[in-house]
Amino acid sequence: MNKLLRFKSLFFILITLCLVVVWEVLLGKPSVSQTLPQAQAQIAGPEINGTLFLKQQDDGSVRIWGQIQGNPQILTPGLHGLHIHSAGVCEPDASPAFSSAGGHYDPGPYGNETPVENNHPYHLGDLPNLVVNDVGYAVYNVVTSRISLGKSPVSVFDENGSAIIVHRFPDQQKAGGTGTETGGPRLACGVVTSL
Repeated sequence: MNKLLRFKSLFFILITLCLVVVWEVLLGKPSVSQTLPQAQAQIAGPEINGTLFLKQQDDGSVRIWGQIQGNPQILTPGLHGLHIHSAGVCEPDASPAFSSAGGHYDPGPYGNETPVENNHPYHLGDLPNLVVNDVGYAVYNVVTSRISLGKSPVSVFDENGSAIIVHRFPDQQKAGGTGTETGGPRLACGVVTSL
């Protein structure tokens, strides 16, 4: 009788393990051993610095969080446009500054990153504004489903990489807005790098 109970218990455990494996394979559930992609962007500009972290979530979205601080006469209190841009190049001496990062990230055969007004605010790199306090300090924490950190047609790790730009003005997030209404001049930039 004891042997029969042990056999039934082992059989039940084996069947349960098989069902879990089948469930993960059929439904694409990540196993515990899989790690989700992560990245960071070291934000830098004249008298501005900070770090933003990016992490792929279980549901496929990407969480972006971190802190940015600067001289409040440059990184003024209030809203500042913050976007993912199409090239992983941050050249402060470019004319205009950081224009080397390209337009707002908008990949694909129908992407339309330049001029920025054409598809704004529907670019995949368009994000909520950065909110800066009276001393030039901001905490950022958003989730976007528009991009990916893994292999994907919308991965920020495409052939030329991506960067995050902090703009001088708020992004008014309206269709057909002017360059100024979509954030205006670029104050700081950080190349998105894998962790």
